[in-house]
Amino acid sequence: MNDHTQQKYFPTILKHSYLDFTKMVRPNPLINASKISKMIKCLLPIPTDSVKRAILLIVITLNASSTAKSQSPIQDISLEGIQGGTVTLSRDPSVQFHVICFLGTECPMARSYGPKLQRFSESYREQGVEFIGVMSNIQDSLEEARDYANDLNLTFPIGKDRDFTVADSLGATRTPEVFVVDRTGQTRYQGRIDNQYSPGITRSKTTSNDLTDAIDALLLGEIPENTVTEAVGCIIGRGSQKPVDFSVTYCKQISRVLQRNCVECHRTGEIGPFSLEEYEEVVGWGETCLEVVELGRMPPWHANTQHLVFANQRNMPPRDKELLKQWVEAGMPFGDTEDLPARMARTNGWRLPREPDLVLPMSNRDIDIPAEGTVEYQYFVVDPKFSEDQWITAAQVQPGNTAVVHHCIVFVRPPDGSSINQNGFLSAYVPGQIHSPLPQGYAQRIPAGSRLVFQMHYTTNGKPQRDRTQIGMIFAKPESVTHEVMTVGGFEQGFEIPPGAPNHSVESRIPWFPTDGHLLSITPHMHLRGKAFRFSAIGQNKTRTLLEVPNYDFNWQHNYELAEPLPLSDFDSLQFISTFDNSDQNPYNPDPKATVWWGDQTWEEMSVVFLSIAKPLHRSRTLDDSKPEPIDARQSVSQNSTRLNGSNNENPPNHFTQADRNLRSKRFASNYMKRFDQNQDGVLDSNELPQGTRLYLFNRMDRNRNKRIEKDEVIQEAMKRNKIPEQWLQE
Repeated sequence: MNDHTQQKYFPTILKHSYLDFTKMVRPNPLINASKISKMIKCLLPIPTDSVKRAILLIVITLNASSTAKSQSPIQDISLEGIQGGTVTLSRDPSVQFHVICFLGTECPMARSYGPKLQRFSESYREQGVEFIGVMSNIQDSLEEARDYANDLNLTFPIGKDRDFTVADSLGATRTPEVFVVDRTGQTRYQGRIDNQYSPGITRSKTTSNDLTDAIDALLLGEIPENTVTEAVGCIIGRGSQKPVDFSVTYCKQISRVLQRNCVECHRTGEIGPFSLEEYEEVVGWGETCLEVVELGRMPPWHANTQHLVFANQRNMPPRDKELLKQWVEAGMPFGDTEDLPARMARTNGWRLPREPDLVLPMSNRDIDIPAEGTVEYQYFVVDPKFSEDQWITAAQVQPGNTAVVHHCIVFVRPPDGSSINQNGFLSAYVPGQIHSPLPQGYAQRIPAGSRLVFQMHYTTNGKPQRDRTQIGMIFAKPESVTHEVMTVGGFEQGFEIPPGAPNHSVESRIPWFPTDGHLLSITPHMHLRGKAFRFSAIGQNKTRTLLEVPNYDFNWQHNYELAEPLPLSDFDSLQFISTFDNSDQNPYNPDPKATVWWGDQTWEEMSVVFLSIAKPLHRSRTLDDSKPEPIDARQSVSQNSTRLNGSNNENPPNHFTQADRNLRSKRFASNYMKRFDQNQDGVLDSNELPQGTRLYLFNRMDRNRNKRIEKDEVIQEAMKRNKIPEQWLQE
């Protein structure tokens, strides 16, 4: 720093007010970040409060080139307060910064971040930082904004930006989006709050605290490391923008497009976070709707359509996408009310052929769901008290609270010690999907003494909630059943996903299936690192892909129902490949540095597929005879009725010799026992194993039905494996 600069600015720093100083130096090209740094070094030896204050003011004020996106300074705001009065910037001299938060009453991310913003407003208030909420969405009324604030217990002032003045002044485009503004009206940070929530993503912990890092830096007189980040969330709804083309209107085309593709979920009382039943709502969400459709996030469907045709397929036709795009780009014109279709009929209660014969809640009390954060999978076991086998022709899961129940799967767990090797997929609730009724004469058998397991996946929405989901069932008379619908599962738990692996594939096969059966549906299951899934059938030396999910999404647990039942008689083998992404490029990944094993929780992994198969009942046999054969008996079963994968191979999979397979299986069993035998008594009790293993695999591995798994039984299970990871074979 030259003498001229020191002589010119040091007296000003020590004598002049903040505003006088900023007016003088802001346009001066002599001052840049490098010179500021030198100036601070010169001042640091002078231990006076005035110099310390001056240092803070210099750093905050002079770095216009290092601030957020170039905007004209915002001098003040004047908004109608949602609780009455007027919302303005504080004139209290102790307030150094304002955090202006753009919010939306129905935007899922704005709801998720509401409680966090409230905590920030409380913790920074004494440090001279004031938070202000701004509602710019055209579709958000004052009453809805008040309800939003009351639901989330927000106490910082919130105002309605009716003409988008504040949004335009700051350049806001999303909810939530935050701006940290200093007393001169300059934006010092703008963008997202942090990285915990993104569309479709909820991280268990925050790894990038963008807003608080920026505030902390500014309070210390430092430049934030990131002054601009990309805001993610819902596009601020501005409504109709002077329509220029009326060939596509809401009344004539778009209302029908939404009814065909969206309204089933996006209406009052359903899982969709906002309603798309009325033009006044739709016009505010138009741009967001187009964005999520073009990105493939909505409607939710993840299977490749080039293989089988699925009855519950949810793809939006290209023509509907094009109509939506044309409408938004034309300014979202309303049209003629005479062209409006009739409102979609709402089906309340049960969507079954008739009222259920039995309704079972998952619990005898409501379950509390927190306001925010990640809720791990919850399991509830219910005893239906069936003293004899029951045949089910229809079942429906009815969520107790559609606002937070993301999905529910109900399984049948056979009685402990049973020789039945099925864990039946009974029914499921997935938003936007309705479980198709079974054909006439088809029914699923629930053995006497079985229990039902509810697997619950909850999403938080910013407000504490309660839920008690239930299932309703319709029974059939045994003599009316012509086909038994059974669930056959494929499970691979002997895997180890290395840290950072971007494409780790786990291969496995279905151990048994009835070859006189017909495939009805396929349900893959992985956790947060699940990336892709492929299910194939092999027969006559040909491999046929039946299901390909190139972009698996843990948030959507689809049961892919075939439009036409597929005969299995031509297939010798059914196999599946689960691919996992444990890299830092996977936004869902809770810890890219972790080695990942089989386990219940979302930070662990599963490689699972369920098949729903209809097998004809032969009336010359008793109902007991129609049960799937116990594992010990299957190897002697005729190929006319069942097929054990790999049983026809002259050489075992991977072409290992029998001696090699014996050795590998014993090593696998030793490591398996070492990992799970918590009390080291040489056997595995069910409570020592993950819930997934207890639910899906325990009965299959417990060959002698003594309710414990012994090392020899683990060896026998390993002998059937198509592939054992080398990590499980180390001595």
